[in-house]
Amino acid sequence: MAFRAYYLRLFIIFLTWPVLHSQIPNGAWRDHLPYSRAKHIAEVEDKIFCSTNGGLFSVDKRDNNIQKYTKIEGLSDVEISVIEYDNSSKTLIIAYTNGNIDLIRNDSIINVPGIKLKLLQSEKIINSILISGNIAYLACGFGVVGLNIDKAEIKDSYLFGDNGSYIYVNDLASDGDYIYATTRQGIYKAYLQSPNLVDYSYWNRMDTISFYDNEFKSIVWYNNKLFTYYRNPSTNFDDIIVVDGENREVWQHDFNTYYKSISVHNGYLSVCSDYKNYFYNTAEERIGEVGVLYPMHGIIDSDNNLWTASNEDGLSKNQVSGGRSVYVPDGPAYRDVGHLSMTGRDLWVAAGNEASKYKRRGVYSFIDGKWESYNHNNFPILDSVLNISKIAIDPVQKNHILGGSNGYGIVEILDGEVINLFDHTNSILRNIEGYDKGYIWVNGLDFDDQGKLYAVVSNIEDPVYILHPDGKWENLSFDSDIFGFDNETGELLITSNGYKWLLATRKGIFIFDDSNDAIRERMITVSNQEGDIIDRLYSITEDLEGNIWVGTNKGPVVYYNPVSVLDDETITGYQVKIARKDDSGLADFLLDNEKINDIAIDGANRKWFATENSGVFLMSEDGKEEVHHFTSENSPLFSNNVLSISVDHTSGEVFFGTGKGLISFMGHATKGGNDFGNVYVYPNPVREDYHGDITVTELAANVNVKITDVSGNLVYETQALGGQAVWDGNNFAGDRVNTGVYLVFCSNDDGSKTFVTKLLFIH
Repeated sequence: MAFRAYYLRLFIIFLTWPVLHSQIPNGAWRDHLPYSRAKHIAEVEDKIFCSTNGGLFSVDKRDNNIQKYTKIEGLSDVEISVIEYDNSSKTLIIAYTNGNIDLIRNDSIINVPGIKLKLLQSEKIINSILISGNIAYLACGFGVVGLNIDKAEIKDSYLFGDNGSYIYVNDLASDGDYIYATTRQGIYKAYLQSPNLVDYSYWNRMDTISFYDNEFKSIVWYNNKLFTYYRNPSTNFDDIIVVDGENREVWQHDFNTYYKSISVHNGYLSVCSDYKNYFYNTAEERIGEVGVLYPMHGIIDSDNNLWTASNEDGLSKNQVSGGRSVYVPDGPAYRDVGHLSMTGRDLWVAAGNEASKYKRRGVYSFIDGKWESYNHNNFPILDSVLNISKIAIDPVQKNHILGGSNGYGIVEILDGEVINLFDHTNSILRNIEGYDKGYIWVNGLDFDDQGKLYAVVSNIEDPVYILHPDGKWENLSFDSDIFGFDNETGELLITSNGYKWLLATRKGIFIFDDSNDAIRERMITVSNQEGDIIDRLYSITEDLEGNIWVGTNKGPVVYYNPVSVLDDETITGYQVKIARKDDSGLADFLLDNEKINDIAIDGANRKWFATENSGVFLMSEDGKEEVHHFTSENSPLFSNNVLSISVDHTSGEVFFGTGKGLISFMGHATKGGNDFGNVYVYPNPVREDYHGDITVTELAANVNVKITDVSGNLVYETQALGGQAVWDGNNFAGDRVNTGVYLVFCSNDDGSKTFVTKLLFIH
């Protein structure tokens, strides 16, 4: 498949965007992936490519320019496992953990999805690539696959486990006559000119090596010998083994350590241990070393620079002259994403989610276009804190952040410093009964408008705590008996009228008002207008009209007029009905087969829904019309499992936390004010080579926008989405307007608020 021209065009627009507006164009995407977890290096003429846990980037050796490559730029997938460059065909091969393959050559991307699409009862990961002639042999989680590079197609698969069964292959090497494969059951070899390598009987295990049936990792053919390593069961360290004809011995340069890789490039041997990347020449003399934490791969390039990919510190270059440079595109520390929260244009990300519940990922912030990470690596106080999965931002002091974990309390961050960890030792927070002291499972956090933090601790009686601005803690008591060890609580929402809505995830919603001395409370079962009870609740938010939207396992449920929820005898939730397009007269509930992980409201009061399996939906204000449906198949979205959403109401940018990382999309809606702000149009002037959207922003909410030429002829009219209006540069007939000055008239419904600006359009 050719390079995706649409996304390439948006990427070029992004690169050339005026500095004045440091946001991406409407409709464009940008990634927010970690690039410090470097894995593999490939030298491609004047560039060094580096794959990471998050994506791929290159460094131009001539000017040190860094360029990133993701699905936004046309890659077919995420989670790269290994890269390799074939100099003969000028092709960069990108292999993914799910077996997918991209070939980049001649400024195009060719996707080879054969392994990914094949039904296999085994892992499809591609662990390494060996190029021999025009064939790239791929070491996979089930065997070896031959890829014809020129034809961009799978040639053969070689399964040589017992009786031709699957076998997990770590690495491949060749001496020109034989191909060698390291596996979890030893080292196998086969004669490359065998009449039928598909026949497993042509693959034989090298049984003369000590511990021959152990797992062997990297393998290379270097200096007319095989180099490989395995975990010695006697010492529990890795041993590098050299196979030279009939001789098998531990390499004389072996250390008591653990190895990450052995590789060969430009005639030099690279050996990566836990803390060093060593380089050797053909005399097996050490000619250089790089001290770095967890080096994964290293090469000496054609200019004799030493490059190292570190799983902690990104890509580094050590020059022959002694200088050292580190290359890491900006991004969060990890790919894991949980809850998102914004204040103004500042984004805070909780790294914890279900998949990372026992990890210490901490939190990240994205402020003024720069990422900062807060975890145990830079703040030892977070060493014991697992899975910070909720974030709350103080409305009174925006640099005051609280993070709730699924184990060991609440973290407090002030002015970029972690200043507190609240647990059972320094607060009244109680751990779950029967668990170790300190196991405090925080599922809900929210501030009221006075700066009081409300925190919900799951699986205990009286789960709601308040941290007052003066630092005092309070535990609320309720008459309800729904809380306790066996009852998990979920998210907490403080609404605009001060009510607190607490999800009791398998029972309903607990609503209370503690604004007076006597707490008013109510427990409601979630049911729709047809009486159907829904008992799996995952998310909750308030829209711009004060309606409450609840995400369930059967789509969203909305509560209209929620201010009366503590007074009315009967409270009914509603599921929006969407008429079918088959003239049957029937209708279905909105997203009724979807688990709604999160809901966000944009500046035009439209609803973004994050689903577990179907990507994200943007629906109209009433939920009846679909505006966007983004999936990993039809957009750069990294995964169809979208965990969280947050909207930047100033720029319209929408952030999606997925199971494979964070990505954002520049939406069209911003939050409008009561009056016009510093209204401006961008780009202005509109150059002849620009073909994206033209945006009028900082408008009063939902005003009418008319665009005319200087003679007063109307060429376009629209209504602002919140505080922003978008024009594609065409007139009502769909034709590009002529060169000239155009007037932009903005007014509300009764004409009491107006604004006029202008723009220069060059056709």
